[in-house]
Amino acid sequence: MIDETLREFAETPDLFAPIPAGSSVSRLDDGRICIVQGNVWASITAPRFEEHELDDVIAHVHDRVAPEKRQTWWIGPSARPANIAPLLEARGFEPPSDGAEVRAMVLTSPPPAAPADVDVRRVETFDDFLVSREVQWEAFEVPEHRREQQRQHLRSDFEESMQHRVPVGFLAHVDGKPAATALAIPSSRGVFLIAGSTAEWARGRGAYRALVRARWDYAVEQGTPALVTEAKVDTSYPILKRLGFVEVCTIRLLEEARTA
Repeated sequence: MIDETLREFAETPDLFAPIPAGSSVSRLDDGRICIVQGNVWASITAPRFEEHELDDVIAHVHDRVAPEKRQTWWIGPSARPANIAPLLEARGFEPPSDGAEVRAMVLTSPPPAAPADVDVRRVETFDDFLVSREVQWEAFEVPEHRREQQRQHLRSDFEESMQHRVPVGFLAHVDGKPAATALAIPSSRGVFLIAGSTAEWARGRGAYRALVRARWDYAVEQGTPALVTEAKVDTSYPILKRLGFVEVCTIRLLEEARTA
């Protein structure tokens, strides 16, 4: 049984994930919309307003998010107004090129153990941080212009993650080679899983499964034995189902291309 606090966390993790003071990530929730943003991205979630307020809310987002950042709106079943997705599409918003929806999922029991030949360790050095980012970029086929945006912030991102312990990075090796990487964001409700990615040559070897288990063990260490994540339908979703995750809702994604 998945309780309502976990369902809410899985649908709108940005409302509950901790944002360390002094970090480059910020959160602003004005009661109508939640904006979480970093150096090159912005996540706009948990819409709670009347239909006639939409243009004012969009203007509010524009005032607070630089146009060059990749900005994604996450529209779950609790979103209000209920027709917000078609309203945004009528204003030129489009599904991201890498997927129009994700499935919010929850795990509350231990997943299978990692394969014996997959070694997972936490990212504690800048070298491992760089390797993890390269694995992630290649696995997600991140365009070069986005990689270049992120390269400018790699050192500061690493130093912040070490200082605040958010997010916690994990790197998996197969045959002694970096094969997969993932992040964990702790909260009082459980651990939010993001950015799980596996190099093409290592797929099918259990590296992704090993990263899920490592983050479950981390959640247990934190005293919050629950995992939530938002899975892409054609990639991580079937793997997570096999590992015991339960789907709680579908979330639509829309992006706005802006010019300065």
